[in-house]
Amino acid sequence: MNLTAVLDHTALVALYRTDPFFTGLYIEASRGTGRVIIPSLSILAAERQVAGAGKHAASLRFAESIPFTAAHSVDAMDWKNVDWPVTHAAAIAWHAIKAGEPLTVLSLEPELYTGTGITPLNPT
Repeated sequence: MNLTAVLDHTALVALYRTDPFFTGLYIEASRGTGRVIIPSLSILAAERQVAGAGKHAASLRFAESIPFTAAHSVDAMDWKNVDWPVTHAAAIAWHAIKAGEPLTVLSLEPELYTGTGITPLNPT
């Protein structure tokens, strides 16, 4: 079974800083034994947090970048007290749940998702 992981902005910064866990996860994706999803808003948030992190994430060849869609924004509108950097990853997770597709949101700050109904995994 392949693991599908959504990397939020905190995970993208860790990957940029060559965190061993996230680097290993990306290597698995390059081998086809895992799947890495990168929300476009997470790319922007990572770049704002650490210069170069977003550009690095956007260039990852074995990761799937997902654009922020109108359907994602409809979900995000319900999360009034949630900061924008996490809304896209949370909305992607909700769409996967509704479709019966297993995936895991990875975040170094899972508390940012309070109010979304999504509980990310902090691998550290």
